[in-house]
Amino acid sequence: MASASRRQLAAESLVELEDSDLQSLADSSDSDAPGDLSSDPGSDSESDSITTDVSDVRVWCPVDLSQAPPPPPRFPFTGEPGLKKVCEHNPLAYLQLFFDEAVIEKIVEETNRYASQQLAAPRRPFSRSRTWEPVTKEDIWLFLGLIILQGVVGKPLQKWYWTTNKMIATPFFGTVMSEYRFSLIMKFLHFANNDTFEESTHPAPKLKKIWEVYEMVVENFRTTYVPERDISVDESLMAYKGRLSWLQFIASKRARFGIKSYMLCESSTGYIWNTVLYTGKGTKFNPRFSDYGVATSSVLSLAEPLLDKGYCVTTDNFYSSPELFEILIKRRTDAYGTVRPNRREMPTSFGKQKLKPGDIAAWQKGKMLALRWRDKKDVCLLSTVHDTSTVPTKTRAGKEIQKPQVVVDYNQTMGGVDRADQAVTFYPAVRKQQKKYYKKIFRHLLEQSLWNSYILYKQRSERPITHADYIWRMCECICLRYQTATDARTGRRASYVVNPERLTGRHFPEHIPPTAKKNTPTRTCVVCCSKTDERGKKVRKESRIYCPDCNVGLCAAPCFKTYHTREVY
Repeated sequence: MASASRRQLAAESLVELEDSDLQSLADSSDSDAPGDLSSDPGSDSESDSITTDVSDVRVWCPVDLSQAPPPPPRFPFTGEPGLKKVCEHNPLAYLQLFFDEAVIEKIVEETNRYASQQLAAPRRPFSRSRTWEPVTKEDIWLFLGLIILQGVVGKPLQKWYWTTNKMIATPFFGTVMSEYRFSLIMKFLHFANNDTFEESTHPAPKLKKIWEVYEMVVENFRTTYVPERDISVDESLMAYKGRLSWLQFIASKRARFGIKSYMLCESSTGYIWNTVLYTGKGTKFNPRFSDYGVATSSVLSLAEPLLDKGYCVTTDNFYSSPELFEILIKRRTDAYGTVRPNRREMPTSFGKQKLKPGDIAAWQKGKMLALRWRDKKDVCLLSTVHDTSTVPTKTRAGKEIQKPQVVVDYNQTMGGVDRADQAVTFYPAVRKQQKKYYKKIFRHLLEQSLWNSYILYKQRSERPITHADYIWRMCECICLRYQTATDARTGRRASYVVNPERLTGRHFPEHIPPTAKKNTPTRTCVVCCSKTDERGKKVRKESRIYCPDCNVGLCAAPCFKTYHTREVY
């Protein structure tokens, strides 16, 4: 009876906690290190005195499901989510929040430096490298635009983008940059000065080729946008099969072999807020958390700027542990996720009790709940914001079952990293033929920046836009901004190719020529179709006038002038 009374009083003390008491609960755990419990977790001695002090809740106690306390209150959320920089509302402006002037200038400087170093050595008489000209910021942007467009227009070989074979030709690539120029920029693309590298003082020697640019872009991820309360931490794998000592194999990932990174994303959108590349023992985590293992230090390093603000972190069983959750509670941060039953400091009887389908077993320790739920197999979770309550849900077969609330919330908030990984694979900037690991990391960084810019653009856009539409509009914006009229062109542009001189060239209206079926054919005006009526439906207006150079239908006035003087989407 003494044991039952002790558990009852401990549960009642947890129920009485208000928001103002959360800090005292976190402070009380400072005196008790996660590994220095005064009694054996899971045991319940009859000789212990009965008390309602909060310190009693610092021992794992089985939860009586018939008298389970309500969920502990969350820490107050004090973050200020949203975009923190001002920019124009066009795709290129959002991408330039991450690839800003400093990043582009760094790439231009190091690419030209590396090219001069390589060209100083003797070359073959007919080497294409002899035609090299130093790159400018405009060249780099056009180069990046073609890389992005290659993710939409997939071809097995890079040189096929410049082929003149009519079956697979894409004339637009030749109008932006010649294949010789593109391949030379790719050959000499560089991000660091090799002459100034010192392994003893470099913060990440294994990433010396890409470290500076990588840090600049990831820092822009963090300063540009503040995520919502719910965030998730998971690992990502970039496919790569080259020779690297820190190459990883993860059987559950689609790529299986590649370069692993730890990522923190916003749960609702998949915005990539922070990331750390894994390089084995030399992985660059925050030195403040060097005393912890890889799983704990990776979460704390990623989320360190967001701690003490009431955020809620969702993790999987690789990261979740009582040790991590204790630290997060001290830093006024909530967390929940799946957990391995044999983790250190878990209740001793946590994984031993046999459950029938639908049964629940739970243990409480202060603000932390350890729960086992039997579905087709045991599902083990840790949470600092949930109780043992269940909610009705439907299976894929349409059968209604009772599922713990923590499981439902976990399924809704854990997919932030997976959502981002899935999105960048649809239109990849990374190519299998890329052998240099640092160039492949750079392409992957460009993919992530493109995805983040799409999220920010979509949030402020009045009309919905798909990811694919956003990418080709991004390429058009780059060409309109950085391509000049003197760029080399080959032959007449095909009618279906986007005209990069739409806003700068000379255009004249003409009547649409007759066809075999119609003497007076019409086309839909592209400007009118970009508008919506009072009911929110697209406006459809036919016109007999079109622009032969752009090959689009336009009203004579004012749409013809509008289309050729401003960006219309």
